Amino acid sequence: MALLRRHAPGLLVLLGALCVGGAVAGMHLPGGLYPEVTFPRIVVVATVPGASARTMQLSVTRPVEEGLSTVIGVRRVRSRTIRAASEVSLWFDPRSDMDRALGLINARLAELRSSLPPDVTLTAERLLPSSFPIQTLAVAGTAEPAKLRDFALYTLRPLLAGLPGVGRVEVIGGDVRELRIEVDPRKLEQAGLDLSTVATAVGDALKLEPAGRVDVHYQQELVVVRGPVDDPGRLVELVVGGSETAPIRLGDVARVAEGHADRLSRTFANGHPAVLVSIGRRPQADAIALAKDIERELKTLTPALPPGIEVRVSYDQVDLIARSVSHVRDEVALGGLLTLAVVGLFLRSWRPMLAAAVALPATLWMTLGALWISGGTLNLMSLGGLAVAIGLVVDDAVVVVEAVHRRMSEGMERWAATADALREVAWPVTNSTLTTVVVFAPLSLLSGVAGQFFSALAFTLCAAVVFSLGIAVTLTPLLCGTLLRPQPGSGHEAPGAGLYARTLARVAEHPARTLAVVALLTALLGGLAWGVGTGFLPELDEGAFVVDYFTPTGTSVDEAERLGHQLEEVLASLPEVEGTSRRLGAELGPPAATESSLGDITVSLKPSRDRPGEEVIEEAREKVEATVPGVRVEFVELLQDVLSDLEGNPDPVEVKLQGTDLDALRAFAPQVAERLKDIPGLADLYDGVAGCTPEVHLDVDLRAAGQLGLTVQDVATQVRTAMLGHIAGSVPREGRWMEARVSLRDADRLDAQVLEHLRVRTPAGAAIPVLQVAHVRRECLPSELLSDNLRPLVAVTGRLEGRDLGSVTADVQARLAGLVPPPGIDLRLGGLRESQHESFVSLVWVLLLAALGVFWVLTVHFRSLVLPCLILGAVPIALAAGVACLRVTGVPLNVSSLMGCILLVGLVVKNGILLLDRAEEGRDAGMDARSAVVLAAQVRLRPILMTTLATLLGLLPLALGLGEGGELQRPLAVTVLGGLALSTLMVLIALPAAYLLVRRAGQPPPATPHAMP
Repeated sequence: MALLRRHAPGLLVLLGALCVGGAVAGMHLPGGLYPEVTFPRIVVVATVPGASARTMQLSVTRPVEEGLSTVIGVRRVRSRTIRAASEVSLWFDPRSDMDRALGLINARLAELRSSLPPDVTLTAERLLPSSFPIQTLAVAGTAEPAKLRDFALYTLRPLLAGLPGVGRVEVIGGDVRELRIEVDPRKLEQAGLDLSTVATAVGDALKLEPAGRVDVHYQQELVVVRGPVDDPGRLVELVVGGSETAPIRLGDVARVAEGHADRLSRTFANGHPAVLVSIGRRPQADAIALAKDIERELKTLTPALPPGIEVRVSYDQVDLIARSVSHVRDEVALGGLLTLAVVGLFLRSWRPMLAAAVALPATLWMTLGALWISGGTLNLMSLGGLAVAIGLVVDDAVVVVEAVHRRMSEGMERWAATADALREVAWPVTNSTLTTVVVFAPLSLLSGVAGQFFSALAFTLCAAVVFSLGIAVTLTPLLCGTLLRPQPGSGHEAPGAGLYARTLARVAEHPARTLAVVALLTALLGGLAWGVGTGFLPELDEGAFVVDYFTPTGTSVDEAERLGHQLEEVLASLPEVEGTSRRLGAELGPPAATESSLGDITVSLKPSRDRPGEEVIEEAREKVEATVPGVRVEFVELLQDVLSDLEGNPDPVEVKLQGTDLDALRAFAPQVAERLKDIPGLADLYDGVAGCTPEVHLDVDLRAAGQLGLTVQDVATQVRTAMLGHIAGSVPREGRWMEARVSLRDADRLDAQVLEHLRVRTPAGAAIPVLQVAHVRRECLPSELLSDNLRPLVAVTGRLEGRDLGSVTADVQARLAGLVPPPGIDLRLGGLRESQHESFVSLVWVLLLAALGVFWVLTVHFRSLVLPCLILGAVPIALAAGVACLRVTGVPLNVSSLMGCILLVGLVVKNGILLLDRAEEGRDAGMDARSAVVLAAQVRLRPILMTTLATLLGLLPLALGLGEGGELQRPLAVTVLGGLALSTLMVLIALPAAYLLVRRAGQPPPATPHAMP
């Protein structure tokens, strides 16, 4: 203490500098919803225009799967193939360097490209939280769709891309401008020409090429050969055939005009056509600051918007982040006030309350500084760590203040009382704080989403309690010696001290009977806890949800749009809905294989609403199923959908069927779905059979075609050019290239009878009907092909509604127990159950390692193996009480709850350390075991009650789950509240009884004196 007083000025300056630095760092911490997590998953998307799903799988998906499965670090490969696109997901070892893994994948794709179709496009991308947008802007208005897209693509996107912190800016929707050369097939045949000849002539004309240099009057001039690129209307004069005397111009057989590409994807905002601009953030960027920058740029841009164009926010995750951060911050403040109220209630003086209160803001500021130094962000998990730490950071200061206050009430001089109190409690306070830190050390062994999520909470919590310990043994004693005043006889007993003394006397008479009652109570709590519901991550009501809708396979784009519009109208009619944005043929987030008949609707809810998001979803599901019964829909909260997509488990419930015979899998899947149909809490059940896509096959007659000099490739090229068109070249327009497409007229190429009228040209120049060399055969082939680790897969999936994952999964297993799959078919459960199982197993190991670490700290403190076992005896009843509290309150046992169990291991031993340390001190002074433990219990009653109540009241706002964002920490808080409350009672009653059984009354004190704290 003399050392502290001598260096008090320097210590105060150091602590003040740390607090100021932490406060400043906290103002510059980037904000986000979740911690920056790394997912060991890479997605490869391949596209081949016009290819069927089966052709795509044979020519692209399978070679890519086989080639990438041997890349170093790949643990699992899963693919999904649809018409014209495929998506291959690769899972790596959780500890892999994903930047290096992406480089290896791209290198292998470069090797495979030569064996793939020439027109294939390949994209490989790591999946990160920043891959998904934090804001979506809708560019809408009365302007034509092409102008809306041009404005979004060439004005708005560059403006946003230059902002600090902006990552991906993706533009979806609108019309893509094209120079359309639409050929009349009858005029083409009359002219004796074919589309390939016309396309070649157009491509040769649209040239802009440097041809040389000349020196003129000491200046070098560039020679450029150019076609009618500046005035495409002149293309009508292009000679495409005929003779010198009777040339045939392009305008004679075709119409040249500016148009747009085929609309295979469409986007809407609040029911009206719009172009959606999705804005993502870079890793470690401040989402809140980025949103403010975007808002400022939009305000500047709005007065200068072209006529008929308006820009508004369609989806805003940042608003949720700001509201959630604000609510958690309020919970931190409320918890702090309740904690300080405990100190004032017990000590009944503002001076000791002030001495303890200083530890709270000082610790929080220093913790923010540590978070900034470590590269962390201010998110729901790190803020949750601060909220959980509120009651803990004052524990050490409370113990010190109480010890000083007790001595002063006995008449000691203030500095002498402070020095004596510090000598008594410094060692037990230090070790009791170390137990909280030690229990979270094994979290570094965790991987996956759960480990990374809750590591942020654990780091913040550990940093806070370490700083609080430093303040409690340095600043708090100085404040006690300065603020507190000796008041002999002013000591106040803890509430219920008399009752506790009488109870303790009875416990001392019958210690074995007391322990038997405690064991029985533990068993009863264990029985109550048995059957608690289980889940994976806590659900978060983020004020938005996504409706994935699947129109019947093969539905045209126009019909899918009509059905999607009906869905959007139903959703918009709900009173809680603030706005909607709809995509057709595209998905929210990074590139993915998406059919043009599928889409999703993002629904934003009003911040001030009477019903939670889950109830709104339930009503929306009922209305949608009644209004549009032919459309399959899936409802999922937005951020849960993002996390599931990032980890690769998009559906909570999944039954995997694998085998070599795809037809057998597709035949068995409906039987599995029928078994699961009536399970309570299982919604959006899908049997995994996507239906078939109607296809028209032109089977070329090799003999007939060969006699005319045609090959299969010749026929395919001419048919493809006629129906899909051929990109012959590009022309500059407003500083950008616009593609020129040669095709038949829309009225001809989109006609249902097009194949009956389509003609192809032979090498001899004769135009013949295509059906002269090919036969039409119609088939309906699977529209979606899945595989898992190179084996065909059919997945029966479902989502949860009003019930926990563990209970629904148990019912699924029970229903499937009596179902015997046909030979060659393997059946097993997937979905979130796999992630839940892996996380639970890992966290149980962390719990065991935490208990071992705490045991080691206790053995170091007491230099004994028996006393640590006595203190750890409170852990089973704490865990049983915590899980029982979960069941009573209806909160599932999930990753957050297990984190609460781990935290309990560190918390329940703190009170035991304080009590038994004082008892051992009494025995060292010559007291018998009974007198020593009774005196220790009475002396430690007040600090134990104060610290426990401070922790419980600090967690109370989190346990109530008030406001947005509080749902993530609520299971943890409920677990700790239930476990700590009952375990504290057991420590005060059962621990003295156990101590008496070990240290029998009349047993002489140990020969080696116990180290005085």
